[in-house]
Amino acid sequence: MRTTLRILLCASAALVTPAILSAPALAQPGNAGTEVGELVVTAQKRSENLQEVPASISAVTGATLEERGITQPSDLQFVVPSMQAGRLLGQTSVTIRGVGLNQGSPGVAIHVDGVYQPRPSMGDLTQVDVERVEVLRGPQGTLYGRNANGGVVNFITNAPSDRFEGYVLGSYASYQDYRLQGVVNVPVTDRLAARLVVDRTDRNEGFVKNVLPNGRDVDKGQSTAARLRIGAELTEDLRLDISGSVLTATGPTSYFTLYNAPTATAIARNPYLANIVVPLKPRRTAANDRIDHDREYYGGSVTLTWQLGDAQIKAISGYARIADREFRDDDAINVSAFPARRNERSRTFTQELNLSTSLGPIDAVVGAFYMRDHKYEQLDYDFPLGIAPLPANSDLFFETYRYLSRATAVFGDATFNISDRARIMGGIRVSRDKQSNTQRNYLQFGPLAPRTLTCPLQTNEVTFKSTTPRIGAQFDVSEDSNVYATFSKGFKVGGFNLSACNQQFRPEKVTSYEAGWKNRLGGNLVINASAFYYDYTDLQLNQVVGLTSLITNAAAARIKGVEVEGTWRPESHWTINGNVSLLRAKFTSFLNVDSLAPALGAQDVSGNYLSNAPKLSANLGVAYRSDPVLFDGRITARADLSYRSKIYFREFNDALDQQDAYAVLNASLIWDSPDDTYRIRLFATNLTGEDYIVRMGSSDNFGARFVSWGAPRQVGVELRANF
Repeated sequence: MRTTLRILLCASAALVTPAILSAPALAQPGNAGTEVGELVVTAQKRSENLQEVPASISAVTGATLEERGITQPSDLQFVVPSMQAGRLLGQTSVTIRGVGLNQGSPGVAIHVDGVYQPRPSMGDLTQVDVERVEVLRGPQGTLYGRNANGGVVNFITNAPSDRFEGYVLGSYASYQDYRLQGVVNVPVTDRLAARLVVDRTDRNEGFVKNVLPNGRDVDKGQSTAARLRIGAELTEDLRLDISGSVLTATGPTSYFTLYNAPTATAIARNPYLANIVVPLKPRRTAANDRIDHDREYYGGSVTLTWQLGDAQIKAISGYARIADREFRDDDAINVSAFPARRNERSRTFTQELNLSTSLGPIDAVVGAFYMRDHKYEQLDYDFPLGIAPLPANSDLFFETYRYLSRATAVFGDATFNISDRARIMGGIRVSRDKQSNTQRNYLQFGPLAPRTLTCPLQTNEVTFKSTTPRIGAQFDVSEDSNVYATFSKGFKVGGFNLSACNQQFRPEKVTSYEAGWKNRLGGNLVINASAFYYDYTDLQLNQVVGLTSLITNAAAARIKGVEVEGTWRPESHWTINGNVSLLRAKFTSFLNVDSLAPALGAQDVSGNYLSNAPKLSANLGVAYRSDPVLFDGRITARADLSYRSKIYFREFNDALDQQDAYAVLNASLIWDSPDDTYRIRLFATNLTGEDYIVRMGSSDNFGARFVSWGAPRQVGVELRANF
């Protein structure tokens, strides 16, 4: 930590020096060139100034994403308050304010150009050529519905424009990390335009090193993604937008590493664990079995927007197909305890129709939503050495032939302007989610032995219904300042555990109270604050018991906190942005058995902290942009520091369940040519080489925890040419 702070001070000094030498006297608030730009968002399904939306929203522009090198959802945690993200077994899990689970259904909903992405892996796809990202914190049950208890992440990609333009970008970073990206925008006619983006990434050296001789390093791979957007002005009031995306990715990305050696109890049950290799240094593995992950994704959307005076009708149709094929070393040691194979395929169709309008003092949105989601999943564990109580050469097989979800909802949300300064809000969503699960599980003791059914072929059905309201009020203290208070409810759908037999988990429900204060002071300072209180019932948690991964429900939890975020431009050269979050997230009623310590029986974990919910988290960014200096170009120097206090990853809050406080420092130095045609960016991520855990699970077969780690230090260069 001290090293990190020293480096931050050095970086800040490096930023201050050129300002002292070349910057004029500090501009007064409101002077030209110091304005913090206003940002229009569509978080409430209508266009609004960010500062006027009565909700906790962080909006990050495409220019900021490019300047900071943000290309993955997990990178947003270094920008957005109260957000944590990390990958485990090839999937990115996102939590906001301590809420979010990506086993089963995501707890933070991901949308791309208004289309809901139901699979956790869909939120992990590379998002490129993005106009902006909007992150809504807190339950969004009224406008977004199912599985938005933690919040919503909206990716809005760049639409085709009426100019012929584009760019080519290439980069190289340590770990033989290459990237090549190209964008071309073509105006076909006055009313028709197309925009194509192609992105190729290739990391040839793994972040996680294998300690075995000739062992394969992991957390590396290649991906190719492309997106074509076509925009057509059918009439002056009718617009058609068509988008198609494709992604292929390969490589050993689905991994974890052991965090502690097997316990004596685990060794007694499985004696071959006595002499295994367990590397306990960060980002080290002793995996000896094959690790590979192949992913294919195809998606498309059609959006029809009809402007009718003060009203707008929008129809959004989306389709996505994704296939994952994995070979996994699910023991991460130098013997073949239980290599695994997993196949998953899904097809999803969504349709939303909404109407937004202004009728006198009322601004309203009403709409309907439909989703049909079909998934097939197969998980096969081999036990060449056996695992108690199973003998050697056993095979455990889970198969879900069809998991079909049909979700329907109607919703409405309205704001009544009592006066020019006061308004009240109200909304409601009524949802119905019907699930049908056809599954079969079996054991086999040897390749020629008959199968022993642990779950005979069967079809299970369940229907969940929910009503999620929102009410609130907002008052403009002045032209540039307002306060708001809201009450809302959220609902995250329940379902069936795929590795058990007809075992359901219940929906997760939350009641939220929030108050906020938004300010624009003098034009060059924007500062927003919010305080919130959540009551959770049936909070969904993931546990590994034996050889099955199960979603279970905690009885109750309570979360309260305060967030402050802001941007300040003291004069035209400097931009300072930051946020801080104070969080207190605890279980209020929960009895649970720790599979790593079953002898303790059911433990009362009431009062323990929720996972991924640090008491204090903060992000600070400082940027200096020079006057024309080098070849008449401008130089931008930037440093970004993110801090997290102690984080727990399991509800039992043991010493080994935690990640101590840490900080991550990123820095970049950018040169832009005088006409903005060329850009050179030198960058360093995790400059101090901090080792920190981002995800954790546990396995009673080893009596051990398994983890994934944040990315190590990388330094690199990026070149971009616009045309």
